[in-house]
Amino acid sequence: MRIKKVTCIQLSGEYPDFCYRLVMPDYGMPFIGTVLSEAGYDVAVYMEHVKPPEWARIAESDLICFSTLSAGVDKTRRLARRIRQHLGIPIVIGGTHASYFPESCLEFADYVVFGEGDEAILDLIDALSTDRPVATVPGIAYFDEGSTRRTAPRPGPARFDTVPNFSLIEGYRRLSALDMIRQRKVPLLTVQSSRGCQFKCTFCIVNTMFEAGYRKRDIESVIRDLRDKRQYGRELLFVDNDFAAIRPYTKKLLRRMIEEDFDFDILVLTRIEVARDDELLDLMRRAGITQIYQGYESVQPETLVGYDKKQTLDKIVAAIDKLHQFGFRISGSFVVGADTDTLQTIDRSVQFVLDHDLTIAYFFPIWGHYPEQIRGYQAIVPWYRSIFREWKYCDGNFVTHFPLHMRPSQLQRALIDAPRRVFAPARVLDALRRGKPQDAKEKLTHRYMWWTIAKGLHEHIPYLEQLEDGLYDESDTLLESRLIDRVRADGSWTFKEGNRALETIGVSPLELPLVSENNITCVPPRMM
Repeated sequence: MRIKKVTCIQLSGEYPDFCYRLVMPDYGMPFIGTVLSEAGYDVAVYMEHVKPPEWARIAESDLICFSTLSAGVDKTRRLARRIRQHLGIPIVIGGTHASYFPESCLEFADYVVFGEGDEAILDLIDALSTDRPVATVPGIAYFDEGSTRRTAPRPGPARFDTVPNFSLIEGYRRLSALDMIRQRKVPLLTVQSSRGCQFKCTFCIVNTMFEAGYRKRDIESVIRDLRDKRQYGRELLFVDNDFAAIRPYTKKLLRRMIEEDFDFDILVLTRIEVARDDELLDLMRRAGITQIYQGYESVQPETLVGYDKKQTLDKIVAAIDKLHQFGFRISGSFVVGADTDTLQTIDRSVQFVLDHDLTIAYFFPIWGHYPEQIRGYQAIVPWYRSIFREWKYCDGNFVTHFPLHMRPSQLQRALIDAPRRVFAPARVLDALRRGKPQDAKEKLTHRYMWWTIAKGLHEHIPYLEQLEDGLYDESDTLLESRLIDRVRADGSWTFKEGNRALETIGVSPLELPLVSENNITCVPPRMM
């Protein structure tokens, strides 16, 4: 077959999250679309939150490329099956969900691309166009003779200097003030200057998705990207997992940004180590960086060690104080529900946010069901302690496991209450009194968004209460032996996709252990 016309599609999750009021092109799909376009293919990119895919364009395509997170996979499946049934067009899928769970994706797609798809997608399309065996294409999976086949791994590219062409995104344009009022959405541009991360936090997917490790992009390529994106607005996010990991490079980039005088309002993600370098912080402010997002993850020292964060509570506090001195607004995230956590941990986390004047705070329950190669294909939550309802509940806000020292329903309620406290009207007024109108605006905006998000979480609580009934003692400690007995008897709610992945790569599926033989925990063995 000869492939000329490619349609790239990314569908949103079924429940709202903190991005649902943003017009924010996820970096991956526009990047892949641009790689294909520059290779000569006729490309259209559909990001559902900008414009839903059009059937007429799909019908005239030679190949469909999907990318999806777990929360959007059911919607992706429905559309893909319709395409297969009525059009028979080949379907490729990539993204986080497909990279971890290719077996389920191959039920509705023909090929899975793992991790970074820059090179694999071009190689795969060439193979399909020339009738070359797809087995010669590294970094993919496909279904063959009743089994899932994985080809040899493909390391990510050393260079990634393509400037994503947002004009390929159907319906995408600069939003006027009137557009924002009508749509009740705000724009956020995305740019990337690095890939991967030098750290290996136990709950994080980055090292699996970016197996080639931490790499920086050519600085002039980043500058060209920034020049291009300025036509669409000034609010911008660097999607790097750690923007300032290599400080000499970052300082050079910042100096070039200062020379260009872009007038962006920039948000970056960094680790707390950024606060050690006053010169770097000064350059960041001068380059237009006004807000920093940091993963604090826990105020519980044992949990920080369990997450392998390589940071302490004292160092977190010192970093926050220094960032405030330089006038940054700070967003912090907390991952709760580890085996060392209790409900008091969440309460202390909220109080920490209030005491240290963070502009924004996000509280996420562990979603610990990815089989990580770095952990011997073990997940950080024992599979028999998993709770799987449907993929749409896997968006990072719903509780999907049995915690050790609190009931799932208690954790879910605490996660509903925590943002309400952080974004309470009193906190908004306090920010105004202290002369921080932007802080007040962001707290008020997030309060409104959380009110919508929390509706679905409330609906999840009765389901959790039904599952947890009889599985906890009077002190709200999990009775693991009782849970194991129940899983043996039924276990229909447990998450089984991890076992399918293990079977494909030739690792024995996880079995039910005796309580004394728990080999997968939320905490590394040295903490036991």
